[in-house]
Amino acid sequence: MTRTSYSDEMTPKERMEAVLSGKPFDRIPCSINPSYHAAKLTGVKHWECYFSAEKIAEVQLASHQIFGVEAVITGPGLHGIAEAAGSTVVYPKEENSPYISEFAIQEEGDLGRLGIPNPWAKGRLPIHLTALQILMDRVGTEVPVTTNVAGPFTVAANLRGTETFLRDLYQTPVFAHRLLRYALESTLAYVQEAAKIGVKINIADPTASTSLISPRHFYEYAFPYLSELISQIKRLTGSAPSLHICGNTKKIWQHMADTGAGILSLDDTIDLADAKVTVGNRTALLGNVKPTATMFLGKPADVVREAKECLRKAYDNPKGYILALGCGLPMKAPVENVHALFQAARKFGRYPVNPESWN
Repeated sequence: MTRTSYSDEMTPKERMEAVLSGKPFDRIPCSINPSYHAAKLTGVKHWECYFSAEKIAEVQLASHQIFGVEAVITGPGLHGIAEAAGSTVVYPKEENSPYISEFAIQEEGDLGRLGIPNPWAKGRLPIHLTALQILMDRVGTEVPVTTNVAGPFTVAANLRGTETFLRDLYQTPVFAHRLLRYALESTLAYVQEAAKIGVKINIADPTASTSLISPRHFYEYAFPYLSELISQIKRLTGSAPSLHICGNTKKIWQHMADTGAGILSLDDTIDLADAKVTVGNRTALLGNVKPTATMFLGKPADVVREAKECLRKAYDNPKGYILALGCGLPMKAPVENVHALFQAARKFGRYPVNPESWN
């Protein structure tokens, strides 16, 4: 596939590597995954991508061609590892996100009956791995190919049920740690196969949010397993993954940086300027345009305005900055808003960034 026709001086892969290594770059990268929008524009039904590696690859390549996305991505996401281990996931044909209808571990004894899922045989993991290989073959020399996995705390919650698992932290902490160890090992089995393909890794651990658990519980239950996962990813891929945790994570920023993550993806409840001062000398920052208030409910002018504000606050982060959303892109966000975000990155994120020159 040829490069997109935008007037960029670097390929997306060159740009991202330069930003994260402190080398000169042409402009701030923009990270967003408008796969639903690309599917709609190309006539692919979004639910077809749940079951077809070829459709996943087709839509990701279309995202690159239509919007100029700076990474193509697929992976087990929040539910995939738990599904491969035995949880039941429903994939609606309507414009709704997948959800778990039955959890694999109803009683403590169920854990002992579960084996580590084979990534090439269980659930939808083989679909993602095959799609990653297709994408690497098509655009891997110019565009980062990435896979997204859930953090061990979120995988454990999706095996047990979030409310039940949170009770386990108090009532049966030994079992909770056993479950977290299983979640970690199951995730690493997939990561090992993805690393062989040559892709980068993103981690999302939304259930580990301090909106749900205390900083003390984060450090006791989430931090050790996240740290081990990230250490193994760095060993297997040669680069540190990004880490996203939902909500106001200010109280655990230092812990998040201590995991070894290379990029902290921050929710739109966070002040990027504050994060820059607190952990910007330790890790790159990614975020944090509002997904709902701006991307879904706003107009292109609102998107540009907020993108400029994010750039103004974080473009000079010591370890690098990537313009992105505070969380996932709503399915029904106007396509004009998606274009507006990329256009803002190309226009106002050009190096050297000079906010004083903006209108």
